[in-house]
Amino acid sequence: MAEATVLFMVDGVQVVVPDSLDLITPYVLREQLDFFEDELRFVRLVLQPGHKVVDVGANYGVYTLSMAKRVGATGHVWAFEPTSSTAGFLQRGIAANGFEQVTLEQTAVSRASGTAQLALHNHSELNSIVHGESPTSSSETVLLVTLDECVDRYRWTDIELIKIDAEGEECNIVSGGPLFFRDLSPLVQYELRKNADDVNFQLIHDFASLGYDSYRLVPGLNVLVPLRTDLPIDPYTLNLFCCKASRADALAARGMLLRASDLPDAGDSLESQMLETEQNAGYHWRHTIAHLPYAAPYASAWEEAEATGKSGEVIQAMSLYARSRDPGASPTRRFLALEGSFLTLKKLCTREPTKLRLASLARAAHDFGERAAGVNALTVLLANIHQSGVDPSEPFLAPLERFDSIAPEPSTAHWLVAAVLEQLEHRERFSSFYAGPNARERLEDIRALGLGSPEMTRRLNLVHLRIGRANAERNS
Repeated sequence: MAEATVLFMVDGVQVVVPDSLDLITPYVLREQLDFFEDELRFVRLVLQPGHKVVDVGANYGVYTLSMAKRVGATGHVWAFEPTSSTAGFLQRGIAANGFEQVTLEQTAVSRASGTAQLALHNHSELNSIVHGESPTSSSETVLLVTLDECVDRYRWTDIELIKIDAEGEECNIVSGGPLFFRDLSPLVQYELRKNADDVNFQLIHDFASLGYDSYRLVPGLNVLVPLRTDLPIDPYTLNLFCCKASRADALAARGMLLRASDLPDAGDSLESQMLETEQNAGYHWRHTIAHLPYAAPYASAWEEAEATGKSGEVIQAMSLYARSRDPGASPTRRFLALEGSFLTLKKLCTREPTKLRLASLARAAHDFGERAAGVNALTVLLANIHQSGVDPSEPFLAPLERFDSIAPEPSTAHWLVAAVLEQLEHRERFSSFYAGPNARERLEDIRALGLGSPEMTRRLNLVHLRIGRANAERNS
């Protein structure tokens, strides 16, 4: 087995991984102190002590170990990881945390029991079962089991959640678990795509045929909302959730899911939110953001702009965003307000991408889970700053929440470029791992501006380390 190292995640869990900067998971954990999927943070909120969960495609255990900590000694996690070397690291991670509530199975889950060839990749996250043909790369023989067989083997009766991330095997896993899904009715997190062009629409239909409605995560609210199949899916969306009506009702009661019946028709939503906001002055920018360090220097100019009547839609969008941030409002109201803010700002920026409306759109898009729209807004905004400077004469949102508490010094442009670059670094790619040496220029710029977060420093250090090692290998 390769040399190992122990890395800590933000929840205190220890993950044992290969000591390498050339593998995805070890790199990301060093960089972000967590994995990059928003869904993991949601899962931590959903799970409670005593819950029982299943992790299919556990890999090194970033989900398995976090879930084990959440469910505690009275709960249980069944983790399935077929790759022998990867399962070995996970077993060491389970021991490092002292988790007796984890059962690790070195098997693959599929539509029928037996054996199969597992094609091995340099990155264990990409290992996949090969059916009916010879692997084109190195491989190992693995055992196959079905979910229905596991129901009997482990006497499952009350599985709260199953996470399925099996590199193309997901439809076969569903096919091998009709009784599991019929009788246990868990919340399911499933991999939707491996990349922007490889979307598993069939899996959405397969779950629908079992009575499971699919939902997407709204990361800014940590709530699940019905998947709109009539709209394009954001290309950054890697995972979806699905569940039956009974599970949806239970999650809705906890404020963690909105059912289709909780939401008005799309055409009525924005108009009703606008009317409600106009009647509630408490969400006006004057009461919600004017006191923040980034906004205080501009408050008088914003008052003058409002008096001219030219910023009415922008102010409405600001009020809607403020409503979405109100923890005292219902999840439905918060989601509808966030949706209204995003749609209003998107419309405004399409028509007239002036001043700092693009900064506000990037912030709302981030919270709403429209990551591509946010990245595009940030990219255009950065070009605008370089071409024509900054005009903060009407209310705007900081493009990155951390910058709410940073005063715009030594200049507005300096502050704004720092915020835009850091948010782009967060959102354009899931990790600097995927950019390689190309990440260095932007990270150097962030460091030079002097407002970067500790994560930006870690990213730059990791990029330098990889470049240094690559150069040393070429020269040896």
